[in-house]
Amino acid sequence: MSDSLVILGSQWGDEGKGKVVDLLTTDFDYIVRYQGGSNAGHTVIIGDKKYALHLIPSGILREGKKNLITNGVVIALEELVAEMEKIKDVVDNFEGRLYISDRAHIVFPYHKLLDQLSEQSKKGSKVGTTLKGIGPAYMSKYGRTGIRIADLFEPTYFKERLKNAVEEAKKIAENVYGVKTDLDTQKIYDETMGYFEKIAPLVADTSLMLYNAMEKGEKVLFEGAQGTMLDIDMGTYPYVTSSNSSALGLCNGTGLPPKLVGKATVWGVSKAYVTRVGAGPFPTELKDRHGELLRERGHEYGTTTGRPRRTGWLDLVALRFASRINGFDGLVITKLDVLDGLDEVKVAVAYEIDGKVVKDFPASPVELEKCKPVYKTLKGWKKSTYGLTDKSQLPEEALQFIKTIEEETKIPVVMVSTGAERNQYIWL
Repeated sequence: MSDSLVILGSQWGDEGKGKVVDLLTTDFDYIVRYQGGSNAGHTVIIGDKKYALHLIPSGILREGKKNLITNGVVIALEELVAEMEKIKDVVDNFEGRLYISDRAHIVFPYHKLLDQLSEQSKKGSKVGTTLKGIGPAYMSKYGRTGIRIADLFEPTYFKERLKNAVEEAKKIAENVYGVKTDLDTQKIYDETMGYFEKIAPLVADTSLMLYNAMEKGEKVLFEGAQGTMLDIDMGTYPYVTSSNSSALGLCNGTGLPPKLVGKATVWGVSKAYVTRVGAGPFPTELKDRHGELLRERGHEYGTTTGRPRRTGWLDLVALRFASRINGFDGLVITKLDVLDGLDEVKVAVAYEIDGKVVKDFPASPVELEKCKPVYKTLKGWKKSTYGLTDKSQLPEEALQFIKTIEEETKIPVVMVSTGAERNQYIWL
């Protein structure tokens, strides 16, 4: 492994990246969150306590680590402050432990309002967003009407930009959606500055910090949010998130040059089956008793929204695609124990579209909706894998399942998670 490691979701998110990052942070100096916003959710379980993190990197729960929220993240300050309060039992002082990019964009109340109005207006074609204002915040960013953390250090400049942004949001709400709003510039200004006061000492030039750290050979772990299949460019568009949730977002999300990022080892995290939240094509989705079984055994409900996740057999077509896009050097398979006790386990190795068998992942959502999975059926295992910590303890059928993943993706499986706790995993 190189001095830098990238941990990415290889499916539609919720793969268990938080646990993997938490496990690996002991070997790294910096843990970096580089895209998305509070629409992400990483859960780390320590003993009998569960910590749900949405903006703060999972490494915050380990002492002596520098955790960075870089410029590619859009930040709702009120949610960041609330999240900091929730982990005060673990972190009593964030200075020297959490750094926030001065170039990161802010999610404001009007972004959340526009997100809700947009979803409500889509009759029968909802994307299924978390309604956290993430999409509208990125729209402001790329429309050059966004407001960054750095702007808050200049109150007069900030207030003028905020006034213009609020007026624009009011016009959109009224003229596009027919809704009059009570958005108040002064109120939003006062609330924002109140939250900013609590995080101002943590603001830094994270791009410079990372550049210097990597030039010196310090160890950096990059923590992706969501999953590759939700990437704005390469995912199942338009049913995607609003940022590059694949390795493609590393350079623009951190301000690092490709020559440094290219030296990193990249691992993809995949469940032993597949889930997704929200609308959009899902070729291996199960709507039978197996789908319900996976949901209940895997506790498949969204960390951020609480919504039940759609479930399906492992899709190796999508996993091969994710591997190609990200350049995976290794795979981490989570929730292997959820498949315990099944007579058979299926994996999709190809799709059939209008009678033609394809092994590559289509771009068109219309084509994806037509896809019928071509399954390879494997023998299930009756022995419990829950909590196992040694490869020699795994049933032969579980090892064959892992071998099939490696053969189909041409990528080695480096770790298997056998439960939610920190110590429930196997290095392979």
